Amino acid sequence: MSQVINDSLTSLITSMGDPNRDKLAAVQYSGQVLSDQQIQNAYRTGWMAKRLVNTPAKDALRNWRLWQGTAEQTQALEKTEMRLGLQGKLLKCLILARVLGGAALFIGTGDKDLSKPLDPNRISKDGIKYLTVLPKTALAAADLDSDVLGDNYGKPSYYELITNNNLVKIHPSRLVILKGEAHIDEWTVMDSSRGWGDSIIQASYAALKNSNATDDNVASLIFEANINVVAIPDLMSKLGDPRSEQQLLKRLSLAAAQKGIHGDLLIDSEESFTRNSASFANLDNIMERFAILVGATQGIPASKFLGQSPSGLNSTGENELKNYYDDIKTMQTLEIQPSLKILDECLIRSALGARPDDISYLWSPLAQASSKEIAETGEKLANTIRTLVDSGLYEAGELREAATNQLVNMDVLPNLGDAVMCSNNELDDDFDLTGNSDDKLQSI
Repeated sequence: MSQVINDSLTSLITSMGDPNRDKLAAVQYSGQVLSDQQIQNAYRTGWMAKRLVNTPAKDALRNWRLWQGTAEQTQALEKTEMRLGLQGKLLKCLILARVLGGAALFIGTGDKDLSKPLDPNRISKDGIKYLTVLPKTALAAADLDSDVLGDNYGKPSYYELITNNNLVKIHPSRLVILKGEAHIDEWTVMDSSRGWGDSIIQASYAALKNSNATDDNVASLIFEANINVVAIPDLMSKLGDPRSEQQLLKRLSLAAAQKGIHGDLLIDSEESFTRNSASFANLDNIMERFAILVGATQGIPASKFLGQSPSGLNSTGENELKNYYDDIKTMQTLEIQPSLKILDECLIRSALGARPDDISYLWSPLAQASSKEIAETGEKLANTIRTLVDSGLYEAGELREAATNQLVNMDVLPNLGDAVMCSNNELDDDFDLTGNSDDKLQSI
């Protein structure tokens, strides 16, 4: 009878894989989940945890987005965003989500029954009254939707908010839901994070602890940088006599006081004094490496996380920064933008009173362009527009709106949109589209 053994890789010769001989064989992953209080303490009291959370969130939203449409439309959308404080509240919501694992932005429309879905088509001019940031701790996720044929499968069917000792059910469509680290399988989560996500501090916690422990140990080492050693003949025999012990302690106290005042130390000819100094060589490199590893847990390069220049021969850090910005772009397009879908539909109708088909937006570039780069971009754009007009494919008037948007969005001529709008308004005042023109123009 043959015997089949289903096991991991082992070796009879080297004992690899044997728990009794191989230390690695006894290592396994355990589910140590931090409580909300532990995570908040780490964020409030540790600068590295705070930078892990805040840096990507601020970079994702600091340059905001660029609406694509006519000058009047983009200006109306931007004014509505400013009235609602959307950018700042979304940043606060994103930071809360990264700390606690989840947060939401409530879309206030004045509706009484919040348990019903929010239909953007019912939003009229100024239909969005306010936006409210709600942390995960204020909202309880209900049971997960088990309807595999619905769009909400695997997500909470509703959320519950406790206000004035009353339980309010809120439909998910009325919330902009943001999460920290998404769960792999929501159905297997049984704690308070179900329906939300994990804090980003959870996966980085081991690296954070190691770095903080290293810093604390180096700080403690400073207080023991110099250790004085006094060799006293027959010390052990003297400690056996209470009188001799008292004289010895008094003798050492006087010697320490004398050295502190005069800097000189008087000792018996049979005694010896030695000073041992601790070595601090390479400790700064060790501390830096641990700190860099903490930033690496969230893909943050040292230049962003520690605010230092890249080290190494011919090292500029451009590749690391590019990879980091690629991660931020992914966060914008695959996490933040889908979460804003319903809010954006409501926002467009609240700002314009209707939903034009050609309204969209782009995320602003993450890298800040220098004045030289902006000038070069403007020159290239002007040459492109001139080439299109000279080719005869487009008339100058057809390219006016597109060129204005590009020049404004690229910061080449940031105030051009307002100037064009004023010019168009003056033309509207001078010309009556019904066919009746201004008296002044009739006399020409």
